[in-house]
Amino acid sequence: MTFHLASIVSAFLLAFTSYQSVQAGANTFTAKPVRLGDNLLSILRQQGFSEKQREQVLASDKGLRNLFLTLDTRYLVRKAGNEVELRMFDSQTSAAFRILKKGTNVQAGAYKPNYKTTYARVDGRVYGSLLGSVLAKINSNWVATRFMDAYVFDMASSRDVTRGARFWFTVEKKYEAGQFVKYGEVLQTSLEINGSPVQKKFVRYKDGGVFFSAQDLIEDRPFFAPVEYIKVASRFKPNRLHPITGRLQPHLGIDFELPVGEPVFAPRKGTVVRYGHNHAAGNYIVLLHSNGMETAYNHLYRIDKKIRQGLKVNVGEKIAEVGCTGYCTRAHLHFAVKKKGRMVDPIKYIKSYPPQMERLLEERVASN
Repeated sequence: MTFHLASIVSAFLLAFTSYQSVQAGANTFTAKPVRLGDNLLSILRQQGFSEKQREQVLASDKGLRNLFLTLDTRYLVRKAGNEVELRMFDSQTSAAFRILKKGTNVQAGAYKPNYKTTYARVDGRVYGSLLGSVLAKINSNWVATRFMDAYVFDMASSRDVTRGARFWFTVEKKYEAGQFVKYGEVLQTSLEINGSPVQKKFVRYKDGGVFFSAQDLIEDRPFFAPVEYIKVASRFKPNRLHPITGRLQPHLGIDFELPVGEPVFAPRKGTVVRYGHNHAAGNYIVLLHSNGMETAYNHLYRIDKKIRQGLKVNVGEKIAEVGCTGYCTRAHLHFAVKKKGRMVDPIKYIKSYPPQMERLLEERVASN
């Protein structure tokens, strides 16, 4: 009887252990790298989604149609029987999506990942270009360009950073289901500019934030930043190849890359002198300020309903939303400054933060 009972218990434990093993295997995700040329459709095709199922996925959520993938991100795949689950992570926003295929049925939508976040510090020296030197230490365009964003208001030219200049930064690493999937925000930076280290910290604000040092508060510049997240896609360039036309033509402003719908603020008190839509600028607004300078805002998704010619707006007042109208390849705000009838580099005239962050930053400095 004892032997029989022991056999039953042993068999039960073996079956339960086997069941757990199968379940563990079924719930295990594999991290897949985003490869050159990949997009959501090609990844779905690789994972066995039919054309009809791929169309269903795209139709299920607007965010999936705007999903932005880069080579330094991963996506997760879980397969069990006739079930396939994908978890996709936008490279430049917090957006994440779960896609489930079970037989012929497909479900897809946004979800909130249960990230585990670790922190990595990277140290290096500048040999060649600053961007190239950072990329040599961490193979991530996102991280390298975020580091560059920290100093976009501090360097008049690349000559300000000499050969051998030291730099370091700390960056978030995001893990989901035990797998590394993407880099997060760059949190602290240091770079030798003209021989002296300039350190910055990323200060979060709502869904945005800026790179900041105490020195930034005393910069004598007439305009605040018109957005709450400083991510620079393109700077003022008198000569550049246009990304759509391919022709050599000046880029007479600065492009802040943000998702569609992010707010755009007046950087100083001003009066609406023009607004509307044209083929190149898309939806646009032009403000005239008390110092005689004009600021322009292009490619807007939506112009605020109150905007009309002659309307006076206050500093920090929302006037529009970021979009991708007109000549545009990805959502951004093209922000331009005109002084005495001539277009000038906006970087020289705007602070590194929006007006609504000024008090927060002052308090941060006072508490240190």
